[in-house]
Amino acid sequence: MIPWPLYAEQHLNAFMLVNEMHVAVKLEADRKNKGFVSAVDLEQAIKLLMDPGSEERSRIRVQVEEMMSACRKAVQRGGVSFVHLQKLAGELGKV
Repeated sequence: MIPWPLYAEQHLNAFMLVNEMHVAVKLEADRKNKGFVSAVDLEQAIKLLMDPGSEERSRIRVQVEEMMSACRKAVQRGGVSFVHLQKLAGELGKV
């Protein structure tokens, strides 16, 4: 993923994707140029993610696969999201 924040909370979202979740490549927007990204910087980010030999790409793919697995487990019967959604539905049914 290559986040390109322009407005509001998009900057925070991009920061989290790159620095905390480690599932994206940082893209520097030029604030002097209305937040646009240079063609060269965009090209480099795309090549980084598309190059099968890129360590960054490999690291991101591993992290994404781990997150996908965790998400699948959470929504399966008995998973944390499944359980909490069942509890919420039960509470709403009481109202």
